[in-house]
Amino acid sequence: YEAASDSWQIYEKENASTRIPPASTYKIYSALFSLQSGVISREDSRIPWDGQDYAFDSWNSDQTLESAMSDSVTWYFQEIDRRLGISAIDSFIQEIGYGNETVSSSASTYWYDSSLKISPIEQVEMLEKFYNNETVKDSIRLFSGEDGVLYGKTGTLASEGRNVCGWFIGFIEREDAPLYFAVNIQDEDSAAGAAAAELAFSVLSDMGISDQDR
Repeated sequence: YEAASDSWQIYEKENASTRIPPASTYKIYSALFSLQSGVISREDSRIPWDGQDYAFDSWNSDQTLESAMSDSVTWYFQEIDRRLGISAIDSFIQEIGYGNETVSSSASTYWYDSSLKISPIEQVEMLEKFYNNETVKDSIRLFSGEDGVLYGKTGTLASEGRNVCGWFIGFIEREDAPLYFAVNIQDEDSAAGAAAAELAFSVLSDMGISDQDR
């Protein structure tokens, strides 16, 4: 979605309109709500590591919002949600109009392969609403180049040890107006967020929009 011209480019409209779990892309809004609620702050977002041995080494230490977003540290955002409480989360989801606005009773799984679902088109619409929150924006900043600054977040859904759904959502901040995008891919075993990100970079490059040196 290009804000300057109020125009959309959509590939496979039926799939782009279909709601599916947001996976780790929802962490953007988990961070936003936790900041608004005072669970964390811009100055103090550190949460101590719980001592569990996680599969990713980068998860096995204290985390800040910046480090947790960069390494997609799931336990950090699950702890945020635990502190917020499922009732408050439910109210927040409805307030911002996120996807199907449905939150299950579990504060640790509702955004991952559970009740909360959103379509790629709705992801873009949510990003436009989110655009002016500087603190969370800083945590998803990826790189800058001649075309502007790129912000983004990946997400991966796994089933029986296989990556079956990959997300990459974000926007390019440019001088005139931002360009928002959402990519979702699905496959039997190779649809991770990293693959969705590579596809997004390829499409943006083909459109002549982004040639950042990553």
